[in-house]
Amino acid sequence: MTLTITTAEDEVRQLKVTIEVDESRVQKAMQAKARELSREIQLPGFRPGKAPYDVVVRRIGEDTLRGETIEDLVQPIFEEALNQADIDPYAQPSLEDIQAKPLVFTFSVPLAPTVALGDYRELRQELTPITVTDEALQEALEHVQAHHQVVEAVDRPAAEGDVMTFGGRGWLVGRPPVAEATADEATADETPADEPVAEATADEATADEAAADEATTDEPAAVADDNLFDEERLDVLLDPTTLFPDTPFVANLVGLSAGDQKQFSFTFPDPYESEPEHAGREARFDLTVLEVKRRELPPLDDELAKLDGRHETLEELREALRKELTQQAEDTEKERVIEEMVDRLLESAQLVYPPAAIEAHLDDMIEDFKTRLSRSGWEYQDYLNLQGMTEEKLREDFRENAETQLRRQLALRQFILDEKLRIEAADIDPVIEERLARFDNEAVKDSLRNYYRSGQGLETISGAVLSNKVYDRIRAVFSGEAPDLATLAAEEDEEE
Repeated sequence: MTLTITTAEDEVRQLKVTIEVDESRVQKAMQAKARELSREIQLPGFRPGKAPYDVVVRRIGEDTLRGETIEDLVQPIFEEALNQADIDPYAQPSLEDIQAKPLVFTFSVPLAPTVALGDYRELRQELTPITVTDEALQEALEHVQAHHQVVEAVDRPAAEGDVMTFGGRGWLVGRPPVAEATADEATADETPADEPVAEATADEATADEAAADEATTDEPAAVADDNLFDEERLDVLLDPTTLFPDTPFVANLVGLSAGDQKQFSFTFPDPYESEPEHAGREARFDLTVLEVKRRELPPLDDELAKLDGRHETLEELREALRKELTQQAEDTEKERVIEEMVDRLLESAQLVYPPAAIEAHLDDMIEDFKTRLSRSGWEYQDYLNLQGMTEEKLREDFRENAETQLRRQLALRQFILDEKLRIEAADIDPVIEERLARFDNEAVKDSLRNYYRSGQGLETISGAVLSNKVYDRIRAVFSGEAPDLATLAAEEDEEE
């Protein structure tokens, strides 16, 4: 055995691996390197590749030869050491030090995180039953109506229910009203102007984020007007219940015709539930009406169901919409329950992971950010240049969120492992067929069926299946009806 390996793990799952290479192996490798170099350099009196070892050493120097040999040995020696010591790196290892003679390599190898969840089986929580209200169903029907509406220009003053096209600007004036500070809040004004501001998370990172930082001053300067809109053409439905509700905005537009101009203002109610940040502020508008259009909705009847293309009666349409809304509500609830469980797991979980795990997660986030920029028509480097930012700064902006995501992923993964949740082949086909049910074309079904059974499609289906299993198990835990862990472990041993 030509390698002597010693290891030492630190408190954050980093393994220091020291590898001493037997000198006889180094000498053998140096001789092979000398033969290789002798074919590349001209040595008087010798054909390429035929010069003796000491001639090559005299020509290039022993230290140089040893150095080039060591460069060739780093990767194969490291891989051999990993295999010999049965070490499985979790993330990219790093070479920390090289001692040339005797040859000793020192590597830092990130190990897999360790996660110990607390006694989460004792958690209890009442889950809200999923229901679809009549109001939600009616709103969905109205969306179907709106999809099939008839809109045509008219030569008359606008009325409620019409669609108006106008150009112009709406804006908020001056400072938002400030509530009188309480004694407990008074200290906020004493915060130093240079107090550091928390950076945005990666989920909030968009092209608008890197705008210039907001300046503060001790002088009470006027606040810039806040735009509500500034458009050359804007289509709006003149419905006072949805368009700036509880304000006279629509009332100011009713009665205007194409070509009319109008300036008006009003103050938003305080409080204002629709847009709390507008509460109590004055809004001003300067508009030119470009067009008035009549809007005619089809009646809620069987003909509307047929227009939608998949149903024969209004009742069938209602049931289909109810099913869609129920599925949407279930998906939303599933995400909420899983997030809630992860939050509670992290309250008592003990997680230990190497710094390289965060760096690897940052790498993934940067790649995802590049992809999203590309889809938006941006070149990554152009974006950085425009924002006056380096990738190092971007990584630091993402770092806190990267660690948060990593911790959540590790906790959820450990829950899946502890609960013995697995995806079986029999779980896949029913989900695929459910997704294909809405298609009538058999050729399309076959194509999608093949897609979902391999590659990215299979990953998508597998993720959905696992998410459903996680959700069902969490519900069972919260209700105190989860299967016994010892029984699950015994069943897993029997299967193996």
